[in-house]
Amino acid sequence: MINGVTVPEAFFGFTLGSDGKIARWDKIVEYFQLLERESNRIKVIDMGLSTEGAPFLLVIISSPRNLSRLEKIQADNLKISDPRGLSTEEVEALISNGKAIICQSMSLHASEIAPTQMAPELAYDLLSGDDENTLRILDNVVFLMVPCFNPDGQIMVTDWYEKWKDTEYDGCSLPWLYHKYGGHDNNHDAFQTNMVESQYMATILFRDWIPQAYVDHHQMDNALGYPSS
Repeated sequence: MINGVTVPEAFFGFTLGSDGKIARWDKIVEYFQLLERESNRIKVIDMGLSTEGAPFLLVIISSPRNLSRLEKIQADNLKISDPRGLSTEEVEALISNGKAIICQSMSLHASEIAPTQMAPELAYDLLSGDDENTLRILDNVVFLMVPCFNPDGQIMVTDWYEKWKDTEYDGCSLPWLYHKYGGHDNNHDAFQTNMVESQYMATILFRDWIPQAYVDHHQMDNALGYPSS
């Protein structure tokens, strides 16, 4: 534990990203809930259930002061995104006093496991760090993290890997689609938002927050995204 925050390796029992190891979504959810109890730099919001009943999380990380006035920051940012009815001076004042709203989501494609495995490490670094750069980021940014865009697929991929680990089928592909309706094309649902996961993200991106920057983290190189054994 550093600065009152539990180190991911101590919680999961291994370093995230280690060969042959995958943290399952339920344990990742449990870790974020623990972080919320340990730190005043984080707020964990359960957006609701995924298609197959797993929690879909929005994790907000910023300075304690920013989190204490989060509703005001959110309201001001929405005014900046749609400044109709405001004077130029009013808009400039909102921008001067506002914070950068940055959103990152992880592992839309569940076989690309690295982003979701990275998410607890990123959160830990921001919550435990007391260096000048980390404090500057926390003061100037409201960070919206979606640790897993596709919780159901993350569970499927993890369970399949663990089932066949250390056998002749170690690392073989999941033999069914890892999203009940979208499969690997769940990213293509962005334009129509049929799936509940897409609806949660649309709520974050286009209604509740409208961030200035958004990145969805995919994974290149290994097509399966599985760790080696």
